Amino acid sequence: MSKETGKPEENALRAVCSVYVPVRNPLQSAAWWERHFGLTFAVPYNPAEAQAILRLSEGQWLHLVETRGPIDNQFPDKAGNEMFRLTFEVRRIEVLYDRLLTQGVRVEHLADRGSCGINFVFCDPDGNQFDVNEVVRAHRTPEEAEQVRAYLFPASAAR
Repeated sequence: MSKETGKPEENALRAVCSVYVPVRNPLQSAAWWERHFGLTFAVPYNPAEAQAILRLSEGQWLHLVETRGPIDNQFPDKAGNEMFRLTFEVRRIEVLYDRLLTQGVRVEHLADRGSCGINFVFCDPDGNQFDVNEVVRAHRTPEEAEQVRAYLFPASAAR
């Protein structure tokens, strides 16, 4: 602690290790996440806990927690737009986007957010919305980034 300000001298929060998502049926939800994203169980399923715990590729845990109450994982921003609580970082966003569309996953809001990257929103079977992002300028050559943009936004590329 700084004696002058009383504040910590460094950022004490390092990362998000777990995210909790309300679901109706943890095992069915876990199977959906495994089928569409390749997630696997972080720990064996324990029915007494009423949650399935899956591992993301970087080690974070996604807790699919059974609820009987309303599922409301979104909130409106000041302008009234429905917002999501979580953005997943991905590589090869165009491949994931196509795969989810082909598999019948509800996908919406494909957007090129410039220096923030390319994003889209998808919904799980319980209606939870999640954002997906790839900062193509940071992870690809300029030529590759333009190819991805032209592929995902063909109307813009034609101009």
